[in-house]
Amino acid sequence: MNGTFARVVRAIRLDPSLYRQVADDDEYLTEAFLVVIVVAILGALGVGLGGQRALTAFIVELVNSVVFGWLLWALIAFFVGDMLGGRSSFVEMARTLGYANAPRLLAIFGFLPCVGWVFRIAAWGLSVAAGVIAVRESMEF
Repeated sequence: MNGTFARVVRAIRLDPSLYRQVADDDEYLTEAFLVVIVVAILGALGVGLGGQRALTAFIVELVNSVVFGWLLWALIAFFVGDMLGGRSSFVEMARTLGYANAPRLLAIFGFLPCVGWVFRIAAWGLSVAAGVIAVRESMEF
């Protein structure tokens, strides 16, 4: 687990060499999926704890994070990158973008009154930056 934690920290630090390493190794797919699930659950908790319909918000955020925040983004990035001459596969793209979700761990603090929105915006912004690096490294641009 120590190696996984170290890779998550490297993903949050936006380390390009991590995304290259993950893109090149098939063994990281399960780990990337677990990163996505854990981040989605914690982010969903951050959303769910702050609202009146906590269970509904939790479920919607969880599904949104996995389906749209990971799988759909990987599919779109794969097709666009392929059209631009990138060299990647969908699975490779999914692995790297799975790790690019790691900065969204900050969303767990989204339930905090007055400042929760700051954590949600920071989580989103860092995740987008990590996604750009992940796509670049996966497509070998």
